[in-house]
Amino acid sequence: MKHKVLQTSPPVLVDIGASGAIHGKWKPIAKYSICIAFDADTRDFEVCESEDKGWRKLYSLNRLVASEAVEEMDFYLTHSPHCSSSLPPDQDGLKPWAFSPLFNVEEKVKLPAVDLTSTLSIADIDYVDAYKTDSQGADLRIFNSLSKDVINKILVTEFEPGIIDAYCGEDKLHQLMAYMDKLPFWVTNMEIKGSQRIDQKDLNSLNYFQKRSIGSFLRTAPGWCEISYLNNMEKGNMTIREYLLSWLFASLFNEHGFALYVAKKGFELSGDNLLLKLQKESLKKLSSGYYLLFLKLLKRLANLKS
Repeated sequence: MKHKVLQTSPPVLVDIGASGAIHGKWKPIAKYSICIAFDADTRDFEVCESEDKGWRKLYSLNRLVASEAVEEMDFYLTHSPHCSSSLPPDQDGLKPWAFSPLFNVEEKVKLPAVDLTSTLSIADIDYVDAYKTDSQGADLRIFNSLSKDVINKILVTEFEPGIIDAYCGEDKLHQLMAYMDKLPFWVTNMEIKGSQRIDQKDLNSLNYFQKRSIGSFLRTAPGWCEISYLNNMEKGNMTIREYLLSWLFASLFNEHGFALYVAKKGFELSGDNLLLKLQKESLKKLSSGYYLLFLKLLKRLANLKS
């Protein structure tokens, strides 16, 4: 992170839907980075512009982000701040699910909406390196509002699209994956999350203890997905800066095989000796993984003999 190109142009990390806490995966590089975090629900979000919150610069903005800036947009404040959205909850679609009360609308308000490109311009930023969004149904349309030049140079993207009908007119997982298939990214991780399928009348007929332990006797069905992509680094306009950060993000995601590939390709194109050191670091990680596996196998053999 002390390389001159990263000192001049520090990592820019965008977090849309930062209710609760800003993305933990970015903590190791926070003090070197600029973070722009958005959330429209102030019940669980601090609004500030700061240089002393553990970041090189942190913009925490109580702003609704949309594909286009508008003076007023409906925003639905739900029982859980983490379910609030610019899209109305699909009450019929949610009815058969145990977690549907979290989506009960407590208030509908009018909020101004900003688009991401204009907000970055105001902050005098024209690039994004890491992009994480949990916009409750609008992940794809907001991402697609960025210019193709910006999108193609983003190094890591993380989305949380829906699988079931939770919001009216929401961007679904299958739509997002079809869109990303046409871009220079590959899937590094998918975690399927969900709820229990039970009608609210039947759920309400259970006693307190049954409700509290419903997850222990009803399986969790897929409801949404946390999906992460890394840039495949096949575009020809990548510079040493992007190769250094791509290696970093790949390493943070424990993708040490891809990190090794990035370090090798970056060195071939730039000749920067730091990338040679990064190759050795990736090889060390790969070797340590093999060593740990070998120890596990030895332990298993010892247990079998005993």
